[in-house]
Order: sequence, then C-alpha cells, then structure tokens
Amino acid sequence: MSLTTTHHSGHLPSIWQSVFARTGYENKFFSIFYCIILFQILILAAAGLQSSVPLERLFRDTIVVAEEYPGCCHVYDGLISNLGILLWWAAASITAFAALVAACLSSRLYEILALAMAAVFSAWLALDDLFMLHETVLPLIGLPQPATYALYGAIACAYIALSWRVVLTASPMFLLMAISSLGLSISIDILSEHEMGAISHWLQANQRTEFLLEDGFKFLGIGFWCCLHMAAAMNVLENAATSKLQKGGQI
Repeated sequence: MSLTTTHHSGHLPSIWQSVFARTGYENKFFSIFYCIILFQILILAAAGLQSSVPLERLFRDTIVVAEEYPGCCHVYDGLISNLGILLWWAAASITAFAALVAACLSSRLYEILALAMAAVFSAWLALDDLFMLHETVLPLIGLPQPATYALYGAIACAYIALSWRVVLTASPMFLLMAISSLGLSISIDILSEHEMGAISHWLQANQRTEFLLEDGFKFLGIGFWCCLHMAAAMNVLENAATSKLQKGGQI
C-alpha cells in the first residue's frame, strides 16, 4: 500500500485508476470495509421493513427515548444511535493508536498529525452523540444547532485540507461517501426542523421516512468515516514499517 501513484497526464483512464484503484478488489483489506458497510445497510433495511417497533425508538438517542416513551428501556431502544457512537469511538481509538505507533516508527510528521487530528475530531463527535451536546448543551451557551453544524463543517474542511495527503491516499471514495452521507443527514435534519418549503412539509408529514433518511444517512456516514480512517491508519503504519526495514532498522 505505497503512497506513490503513477500519473499519465492527459490520460483519463490512468488518472481514474491511480485515484480510485485503492478501493478495488486487489486490496484484500477493503473487503473488510465493504462488509462493515453492507452490515450497516442490512441493519437499516431490517429497521425500515419491520413494523413492530417505532423507528424513532431504534434511531433516536436512548436518553430521548427514555424521556418520551413509558416503559423504557428495551434492548433495542437507541440501537442505531448506539452503534453509530461505537463506530465514532472505533475511528478515534484506531487513529489514536496508529498515531502513537507511527511516532514510534519515526513516520512523517504530517501523517502523525493527520491521524492525531482524526482521533481528536472523531472522539469529540462520539462525545457529542453520546451526550447530545449539539442538541441540548451547546445551545445553552449560545451556540444554536445550525451554528454547530456550520462549525463542525468548517472543522471537517480544515481537517481535510490539512490531512488530504493521508485521507485521499487511503480512499477518495470513502471520503466522498462519508461527506455526502453526513451532509445529507444534516440537510434533512435542518429541513425537517424548519419551514423551508414543500420538502420540509413532506418530511414533517412523513416522520417514519424522515427518521429513516436522516439517521440512516448519518449511520452510513459514520461507517464510511470509520472505514476511511482504518484504511488511512493501515497505510501510514505499513509505509512507516516498510521505510524502517529498508533502512535496516528493526520494528
């Protein structure tokens, strides 16, 4: 999994291959990531097709379910939300550990910093989801939910701008899918909470679909984010280990 790619200027198929080949089947590790995404899709499909449990009990935070539903709680309350939090923590834990190992292997500074930034940002997003910071806590200190979304978007853009050599090399497709899925989730949330035309009215009138779309895209976005950073961590560590071995060192 070398960071080096070969470009042939003006040759579109070669450019396509050099950018997207890393997500192809020749990399055996990516099959693991696809299994994670497939598992998420199957969970969402099962949640959408079943009619025994209201979708909001599966998708909303356990605290919210406990407040709004008598007889809480059951094992399925907050199921999708809790799985998403676990994926945030997985991304944070993997990148934090990889950053420490990369530092011990004398990896490139920008790679170590990229993994460290990913760990901090993913951990904060996990805490945000776990304690509902953007919904209940941050508005109390004067930061409304739309402003929080804008701030998180700016932080994400800054992170990508500073670590593009690591995340783009890992998988441009996973990065694109993570941004698209999380962006769609936020857009649906804003549209459903405010009067913004026909789409807002339709979402408010079809709450089951609104839950499935908003929280489904969020769940998938977290999965793509986790897979992206798992791939980035593997790339950095393999390159660091290879470089050290080539220089005659020991790991």
